[in-house]
Amino acid sequence: MCSIFGQINFSDSLCDSKKFINASDTLRHRGPDSRNYLSDEVNYQFAFNRLAIMDLNRTGSQPMYSQCKRYVCIFNGEIYNYQKIYEEIKDIFKWEGSSDTEVLINAWSLWGEKTLDKIDGMFAFAVWDTVNKNVILVRDRIGEKPLYYYTESGSLIFSSRPNPILEIYPKLKKDFDLENLNYYFEAGYFSRKKSYIKNIFKLEPGNFIKFNKDGLLIKKYWSINDYNPKKVNPYTLDYHTDKCEDLLKESISERIISDKPLGFLLSGGIDSSLVVSMASKIMDKKIINAFSLGFYNKQYDESIDASLVAKKLDINLDIKKITHKEVLKLLPDFYQKFDEPFADPASLPLIELSKFAKNKVDVVLTGDGGDELFGGYHYYSIINLLSKIRPLSKLIQNKYLSFLFKKFGSHRLNLLLDVLNYNNPIRQYAFMRSSKKNFLNIFNLKDNTSFDIYQNYLNSWNEMSVNNNLLDRVMKLDILHTLNDNYLQKTDQSTMMCSLESRSPFLSKNLVEYCLSMSSKFKVNLFNKKIILKRIAKKYLPEEIINKKKKGLEMPIKEWLRYELKEWSFNLINNKENYLNLSINKETILDIYKMHLSKKKDCHPYLWNILMFLSFNEYKNNNGNKNFNSSNTD
Repeated sequence: MCSIFGQINFSDSLCDSKKFINASDTLRHRGPDSRNYLSDEVNYQFAFNRLAIMDLNRTGSQPMYSQCKRYVCIFNGEIYNYQKIYEEIKDIFKWEGSSDTEVLINAWSLWGEKTLDKIDGMFAFAVWDTVNKNVILVRDRIGEKPLYYYTESGSLIFSSRPNPILEIYPKLKKDFDLENLNYYFEAGYFSRKKSYIKNIFKLEPGNFIKFNKDGLLIKKYWSINDYNPKKVNPYTLDYHTDKCEDLLKESISERIISDKPLGFLLSGGIDSSLVVSMASKIMDKKIINAFSLGFYNKQYDESIDASLVAKKLDINLDIKKITHKEVLKLLPDFYQKFDEPFADPASLPLIELSKFAKNKVDVVLTGDGGDELFGGYHYYSIINLLSKIRPLSKLIQNKYLSFLFKKFGSHRLNLLLDVLNYNNPIRQYAFMRSSKKNFLNIFNLKDNTSFDIYQNYLNSWNEMSVNNNLLDRVMKLDILHTLNDNYLQKTDQSTMMCSLESRSPFLSKNLVEYCLSMSSKFKVNLFNKKIILKRIAKKYLPEEIINKKKKGLEMPIKEWLRYELKEWSFNLINNKENYLNLSINKETILDIYKMHLSKKKDCHPYLWNILMFLSFNEYKNNNGNKNFNSSNTD
């Protein structure tokens, strides 16, 4: 697990090597163990920061040549099935060490792009061909590892994060992508192809770039849309349950291999609890370390459930409890290392949990992906129900009934009415997933844009096979957008900010492809969610955990914004410098905040997106000065 940074140039000379290395140093938190630099001083230069997890010797250092010396590789991530690939090719090469990087680059020298069909893991890597003078940039199938790039006049520069690119091209820093910023305010994160800077792009998951003197070509090597439920499926629920259990066991077995201490992030939910429980059957319980985060507000405290799981499994559990003060004190480091606006509230407590876990381990396993693959969100039951009550929704759309709902109904009831007013299921689901809901747009009209969650979902929806029913499609939307663009970025950034590697057993290639080929009827119905996963969990977990209401790693943001964070929020909103170069309406933001304070409506998801952007802007406008508004936490 590391950071990668590279430049390929076919027009002018490469940028100054000292400046390039200094830019790479902004990512030292992703790889604090060692750093290296390699260049041919003509076409390429690579900088690498290493977090040593596998093959701790110098033989695991990068950039790394293939044995034939034709290819040079820098690699961020893990290839979990590298030992199987090694067994296939071990007699062909003379091996220097035991790292997955060495297996990857030698396999590439044999198979080229076909290597991508064989590897299973989380990765972003670059391979330079010294003979054909081209580079291949690759990102993993689901998007666990990030990869950003920028092109200009025959030059390509790429990085694990935007910061190093902005250090080389500071002129880009003020050029916000307003279209994507509009999307951020609604979603809390940026869309899968773009960053917050207009011309810095993200390579989409399952894609690779080929760049040479003739230009840049993007190709897809894996697609979620290649895997669809079969029209006629002879398999039973029991068969699918056993198959998924076997695939998850196999995935966990591969992901617990580490040359550094390994642990588990345990929320107390079914996904992370099942991962820990299954791992406890594979490895010695005495060496299992699990970590959980809690709040003093019991409504949000999942450490109680985590303790129940740990006691049942007889494993060690360390619990860290935090308040709003610890969370706000994280903001300067958060913006220095996240380096673009990001609003998922769980990212801040996850940073605190990662710091806590790093005291004992260097690698953690998580439950990421379980909800999206097995149908864990309440939205799925709602959208399923709405599809079956279309005639009733037309009755509710009656203007007199609508008036009564709006006049006397609760905020939640009125939101449901808004959903029912959409006849299009894509619009309905986009509304459910939107933080903005029916609140006013904070952009002035001249900067308004039509690019929003609905448009993004519609584009993805139209690429899906007709073999996908409504629920199949909705779950794919969550894998493509909610999981890829939000949750996996949150996990990668929050853990790597603390030099901690995270691994997600639910996201193995075999398990993902199998789940995508399985009908949603085996995952969700009107009355139950995670049907298969709960059947597996009955073998491993207490009944209380299997049937408990889903929480997630949430902070009590709704309450904090009204009390503990009230002064912090008003200071952010009223600081005019936070709006520089942006036509954002401060008065509209104040109106939304006052509405939240009055308790007439719960505005906190949309409001938090706005506040996190203003806080990010304040930090950048202060040139990274840590003595900014985050200190007002009392």
